[in-house]
Amino acid sequence: MEEQIEVRIMNNGSQIPTIGFGAYQLGSPEDCEKTISQALESGFRLIDTAAMYGNEVSIGRAIKRNPLSRHDIFVTSKIWHTDAGYDATMKAVERSLHNFDFDYIDMMLIHQPIGDYYGSWRALENLYDQGCVRAIGVSNFYEDRLVDLLAHCHIPPAVNQVECHLYNQRDSLLTLMRNYNIIMQAWSPFTRHKINVFNNAALQVLSEKHGKSPAQITLRWLLQRGIIALPKSSSPAHIQENYAIFDFSLSKMDMALLSYQNEDYYLENHHTANGIQRLLEKPLPNNT
Repeated sequence: MEEQIEVRIMNNGSQIPTIGFGAYQLGSPEDCEKTISQALESGFRLIDTAAMYGNEVSIGRAIKRNPLSRHDIFVTSKIWHTDAGYDATMKAVERSLHNFDFDYIDMMLIHQPIGDYYGSWRALENLYDQGCVRAIGVSNFYEDRLVDLLAHCHIPPAVNQVECHLYNQRDSLLTLMRNYNIIMQAWSPFTRHKINVFNNAALQVLSEKHGKSPAQITLRWLLQRGIIALPKSSSPAHIQENYAIFDFSLSKMDMALLSYQNEDYYLENHHTANGIQRLLEKPLPNNT
């Protein structure tokens, strides 16, 4: 039976799965490879990583060993700020292609709006035209940086991956992105457990109502807002659970109840001096 995967159409006409698997901090190369294999077996077809995560080699190996066709798996990686600028970004993408052992990467993002990210964007536009990357986008761009980039680019970003969860719902940014036909992706949809979001009373009520876990309610809420969530787990049971969100829907009242939970709470604020300094002090790790 032919596999049916729910997809969105990006502003460049390409397809992207409506939910992805986040590959941040997946442990040893062996653990990472095992977890990615489990995610693919559970139905995930979008794998989100970054040069900064240090696991492109392991992810490439897991995909090579999987019976799925390479064309059936959507892989995203990101350019770290130490590779900002045109020449450095060209070399960084070449390095990522080598790490993955791929002929192309489905999507490359600028990880942070730090350094010469305009030079990086010019490089990504060039690589997109060459076919080395099939889509390009950004990450952690707030409204001001996104609008400025849109005013000075040849190819608009297809996605903007940002912090988005129950306590930071990013409504104004989401509205802006919809106006420009840019898809939002949500990293840390479960707040990295810095806050126990699953104890939220509204989530508990809807979990009982629908017979689904708080995690599934959260992911379904993001899906119905048009946001591609990127949950992460190393537990096979939780990986399977996180993908099983396509057999129910939330009502308008359910969605309204969850919208009232917003507190504009940032796990990571990338627009403060301390936030920028912390990022600048993070070196690029070796990829394994």
